Amino acid sequence: MQTPEESRKRLAMAIIEYLDKAVADSLISTDGAESLEIAKQCISDAFELDLEDDAETKALSLKPFSLDKVFDVYMATQAKLESSNNTAGSSTDKAPVDATPTTNTASGPSDEDRMRADAFKAEGNSFVTQKNYKNAIDAYTRAIDLVSDTAVYYGNRAAAYSQNGEYEKAVADAKQALKIDPSYSKGYSRLGLAHYGLGQYKEAADAYTDGLALDPGNKGMLESLESAKSKLDASSVSDRAASPASPAAQSAAGSGGGFDLASLMSNPALMNMAQSMMANGGLESLMSNPSVSRMAENFRNTGQTPSMADMMNNPELMDMARNMSGSAGSTGNAGATDSGANSGSSGAGSIPLASLMNNPALMNMARQFMQGNNGGSGSQQ
Repeated sequence: MQTPEESRKRLAMAIIEYLDKAVADSLISTDGAESLEIAKQCISDAFELDLEDDAETKALSLKPFSLDKVFDVYMATQAKLESSNNTAGSSTDKAPVDATPTTNTASGPSDEDRMRADAFKAEGNSFVTQKNYKNAIDAYTRAIDLVSDTAVYYGNRAAAYSQNGEYEKAVADAKQALKIDPSYSKGYSRLGLAHYGLGQYKEAADAYTDGLALDPGNKGMLESLESAKSKLDASSVSDRAASPASPAAQSAAGSGGGFDLASLMSNPALMNMAQSMMANGGLESLMSNPSVSRMAENFRNTGQTPSMADMMNNPELMDMARNMSGSAGSTGNAGATDSGANSGSSGAGSIPLASLMNNPALMNMARQFMQGNNGGSGSQQ
């Protein structure tokens, strides 16, 4: 691939060769020919061309073509392009220039075919600016028909395919462009766009990453990479949300996110206590007890569940527990005595406080109860 400096020198040499041709074809008067000699010297000095260096002039020469022939091809292409633009809205429009190859040499397309292919590429670019992507695809295809070894033609057609919603064809063209020229960074950009259009965000991100390795400062690819990553992250979250929970996750949800009602209903000690509380007004007493209120308030403010030691050392809670256990004993077994209940012993119907406090289901219910009394304030932070 030529550098910008080499391209400028070739253009300057083409101008000098055209001036020589104009003099040789007697298109200029004698006085005019002298003026052109001065012009040639000025051009060669300005572009640092050594016209006496045969190797340099041969390397920069356009021969067997000349600037006037190139200009004629350009003008003919422009005329046909303007004619086609008048009917660009028609879905049957085709890029108008003939794409039949001329003479292909054993080493590849002829120089003339390469020039014509570049004209088709320019025509395709013009159609893209008009958002006429179908005609742009046709023009790039004609360029490829003439010269199939140029990555840019496939890359441009891939972009047009993507703009036209034909993402799978765009993927194929972008890959072909990169196969021809692995250093063609725009090929990765075209590939990323096509994968993105297909919803293949991982492949899109990979393509943009590869492209940025060649062109780290490309802001367009940087932004496209971030967009692909965002889509990929969102897709991953959605997939996880849609997946059924594992047994371990379900178990965790049962123990941390809510209590197992069936287990609680089948717990004899807990059911006995609940019956007693509903029968003797213990539930109302529990809800209005200052110690319970303070415990719930502390949980709301700190999120910490009261420790066993704190509850066991709280006289009010211990007294309430003994009363509740005693009531449960008298309700659950007519033969139980007040002294047995008050002592917290394991009479026929009494419920030892330590047993209740060590019951996982009961403690989980207590946590859920205190969270419920929080009124959902945590979500408003």
